[in-house]
Amino acid sequence: MYIGVDCGTQGTKVIVYDHKNKEIIGEGYTKHDLIALENGRREQDPQWWIDAFEKAMDEALSSVGKHRREIRGIGVSGQQHGLVILDNDRNVLRDSKLWNDTETAAENQKLIDLCGGESGVIGKIGTGLPVGYTASKVLWVKENEPEIYSRIATVCNPKDYLNYYLTGRICTDIGSASGTGYFNVNSLKWSDEVISLMDDSGILRKALPEVVPEGKPIGTISSEIARRFSLSDTVIVSPGSGDNMMAALGTGNVEDGNATLSLGTSGVLSIYSSKNEAGYFDPITQIQCAGNGGWIPTVMTMNATSTSTAFQQLFDLTIKEFDQKLTDSEPGAEGVILIPFLNGERMPPLPDGKGLLYGLTLKNLQKKNLIRASAESVLYGLRWGRDLLTKNTGKIKQLRITGGGSNSAPWRQMAADIMNTEVVGVNSRESGSLGAALQAMWADGVGDITRLCAEHVSLDYSKHAVPDPGKVKIYDEAYSTYIKTRKQMFGI
Repeated sequence: MYIGVDCGTQGTKVIVYDHKNKEIIGEGYTKHDLIALENGRREQDPQWWIDAFEKAMDEALSSVGKHRREIRGIGVSGQQHGLVILDNDRNVLRDSKLWNDTETAAENQKLIDLCGGESGVIGKIGTGLPVGYTASKVLWVKENEPEIYSRIATVCNPKDYLNYYLTGRICTDIGSASGTGYFNVNSLKWSDEVISLMDDSGILRKALPEVVPEGKPIGTISSEIARRFSLSDTVIVSPGSGDNMMAALGTGNVEDGNATLSLGTSGVLSIYSSKNEAGYFDPITQIQCAGNGGWIPTVMTMNATSTSTAFQQLFDLTIKEFDQKLTDSEPGAEGVILIPFLNGERMPPLPDGKGLLYGLTLKNLQKKNLIRASAESVLYGLRWGRDLLTKNTGKIKQLRITGGGSNSAPWRQMAADIMNTEVVGVNSRESGSLGAALQAMWADGVGDITRLCAEHVSLDYSKHAVPDPGKVKIYDEAYSTYIKTRKQMFGI
């Protein structure tokens, strides 16, 4: 048996996966608190992740009973781009700035300028530098909290910190490293050039963790962890990776033309690609390293189900009632368009962006249309990103959908119609934690990760949607209005 952990923004999920019977036999989940301020600050205390992991782990293992000593490995999927900084004694120096922290937007632009603009960034690290990457957070601490910065001995991501808790070792993987902004995704090495532009004192360079191979364990759990959870002290821990990479593994997105659409707090569209060349993709996109070689060109919006949830709460609806309103409304929301930048936005790069409702009339100002617009707008933004990616990857064969939005039939149909692509779910509800468990199996020598994905990831055709030609036409027109409105108001 193998444990898969998914430490996300909203909470930590733990699954126990039975390799032989290909099924999840234990699950646990614990929510996280969030520090959210009007200036764009989004932070969490790393101890909250540890506390949540322990509670979720206890819950998941309660279903296993005496068989918990048969567990052979643990893999961790973690929210990407977060900044964890430790001193010489490995004490946390401050709360972790998260992927959706936009307080650091000015520092992000400063780094882009130091690199010689977007083309300079791509030349140095092989990808663009969206708002929210780790680099801007490092600069922010350096410029706003110099006393804390001077004490930094280790810089890592949330997943790396959980691995440290499990094993006592601090290291990272190429997937997580490729989301920092100071790692070259082509050479697979830290970019000394970018690091020097950020900090010529050497503090940052000395603080960066070792980048370890994907298919090997980073060690075994500590004796303390083994005792805490009554596990064998031979349980291995795989390198883990960012949630985007692990969700790709958990949905079988490991070959050219495959794509994963995740509809959670953020909206993420990832397409596997066996090649990446400097300037090959638009600088707005993210090019990150896949967990099995190759790359995962990705677009991510900060506003996805968080937008629809805001409208659900505004109208005091249950999820079931919200979905019914979606079903009762017409494609295109009778002309109502929402620009959903309620939390700022990183794709397009508008960290100070605000939400906007457009096209309201006395006739269409109805609850159902506002609700539908809140969902459609998320998918319009992801369609724009899809078009940026597919200029170079070619047409997507199939969208494998995950996240909270995947459980909604209206959301799935809207995705199929707006993207004009077949949409299908996966049988595991937990793609991130399943991907982490599969990586642990790989590190334990069970098999090659591509074969493991083929054997353990199955599609759920009860969550299936195909494009409706009539609705596709309506959405083509509505999407055009969305893009024109966005460009008129925000210039992009």
